Amino acid sequence: MGIVPIYVWNHLPSADNRDGLVARSEQPVLPEVIDERRNQFRRLQDHDPYFLERIVRLFRIFKGVYCPSTPRHIESANLICELLKLPAAVPDARLNNVNYGKFKGQPSSNMKPRHEYVEIQYPGGDSWLDCLDHWRSFFEEVLPLYNGQPVLLAGQTGAAIRMCAHLCDGMKLSDAVDLEFTDVKVPWVYFYKY
Repeated sequence: MGIVPIYVWNHLPSADNRDGLVARSEQPVLPEVIDERRNQFRRLQDHDPYFLERIVRLFRIFKGVYCPSTPRHIESANLICELLKLPAAVPDARLNNVNYGKFKGQPSSNMKPRHEYVEIQYPGGDSWLDCLDHWRSFFEEVLPLYNGQPVLLAGQTGAAIRMCAHLCDGMKLSDAVDLEFTDVKVPWVYFYKY
């Protein structure tokens, strides 16, 4: 039996995220957000280089960095890796969010609660069980390669906390899919046991 610590780092916003729409997978990160994050990092470097250097050293604990295969997730992960001097993130489509089908690009308020789509597919998309199958495949195939070593899931938010809550913490999938990343109870750190 092994254990892999998993750290989740969210993606930067796309135009759909900013506008309260169900994000389309092809949407990139807003360019001004990338510039803003780089500038914040530079200011920290100028203000307190010792502190920043310690943060960068701390992040060397990650032996693997993975991200979903969609543009805003890859861009977010690449920026995280660039700023924290981590190895390049490996995109893996199994880490993609659930496919919301016809809801993509529509106001988020048009959707029923996520738990209603655990077994039933979103029209033209996937169910949360379909999403779980992809994530479980990644966990079973990739994570055992890092037994005892921390892995960073960079550039993913919603699906990551929901799938980790189920696969690592044993939360019922119907409860896990309703988690919000803004909830202070979401740990962002998980331990996958296999």
